[in-house]
Amino acid sequence: MRALLTAFLFLTLTGKALSQEITVLTKEVSVREVPHGEIVEVIDKGGKLPLTAVLNYWGMTERGWVNLDFTDFTFPLFKETGEINLKVGTVVEPTGELKEGDVIYIYKEKGGKVLGVYKNQLVEVPLDKLEVRKVQAQIVVSNFPIKLRDEQGNEREVKGGTPLLKSSEGFFYDSHLWSSYREVKKEEAVSKEILLKRINRLIDIFNSVKLSSPLSERIGYYLKTLPVKSEDLTLIKTPYGIGAYLKLKYRLTTRDGEPIKGRKSRFILKKSNYEFWRRLTNEVFKEGINKFLEIDIYRFDGEDSFEPVGFVASSYHEFKEGELANYDSFLENSESNISEDAWFFADQVYERLEDGN
Repeated sequence: MRALLTAFLFLTLTGKALSQEITVLTKEVSVREVPHGEIVEVIDKGGKLPLTAVLNYWGMTERGWVNLDFTDFTFPLFKETGEINLKVGTVVEPTGELKEGDVIYIYKEKGGKVLGVYKNQLVEVPLDKLEVRKVQAQIVVSNFPIKLRDEQGNEREVKGGTPLLKSSEGFFYDSHLWSSYREVKKEEAVSKEILLKRINRLIDIFNSVKLSSPLSERIGYYLKTLPVKSEDLTLIKTPYGIGAYLKLKYRLTTRDGEPIKGRKSRFILKKSNYEFWRRLTNEVFKEGINKFLEIDIYRFDGEDSFEPVGFVASSYHEFKEGELANYDSFLENSESNISEDAWFFADQVYERLEDGN
């Protein structure tokens, strides 16, 4: 029995995965040594990498691990990791705690009984209660959630990453024979109109805070976040979730509400802006976006239009696991690249005021 269980574990861990491909959806994505680990390189939007394994929302590539929330990808429902020959007994007549369809992995037969494994426990069952046969089964791992069903109509949901035994009869899982399966997919719907209302509400609050800050009172202007219009928000639906691209435009504005002309807009107080992007990201994820949010940042160019200065992209699963709960974790777990020319720190502003500039 120990040899049987050891062989099963070894084949599960050492099997070769089927290679598929990921495509980067955000401006950039980090490739890491391990999930949440050190960054080894950055791949630009549209870049492709072979995908060899999935662990929760992380994908393993030949270069390292990538957060799959930032990518589009194809991957088989099942990953074959090996084969194993078994002798099994399927319960055809209930006995004790065993019900029809339950499976015993047989170790040996003796005196009209079988000795075997049922739900990781050694059991002894009358031979006449079982249908005994030899089975050649594939050891597979479900990459995504599935729902199993037996011939009696019972169902069991299985999480992604779960090992199963697959034969011509169906699946052996949790010491039971399941005859069919289906992938579990949740229907997703996101209201763009509601998203815009939530986003603009936060923008109004943030602008009010900026307007009333001691710094804006002293210098007479603040960096205003302009209201978001429908064309500034783009939703993208993939087989494994909905992502969003959001354009945020910034312009220096006087305390009286007049846009300042002839000057490029710059961000003052870096931390407060990141904190706003963090809160906005959390709000968007609460409203149904369940893959990524990329905030594309534009500033007034000093002439008559807006120019891009960078982006911040965050993962839904990082949000779900509480990794976007504060400023530090948001910075650590989000993808971002913002031009140094976009920042204008508060101490520099005070220095210019003191100099009369």
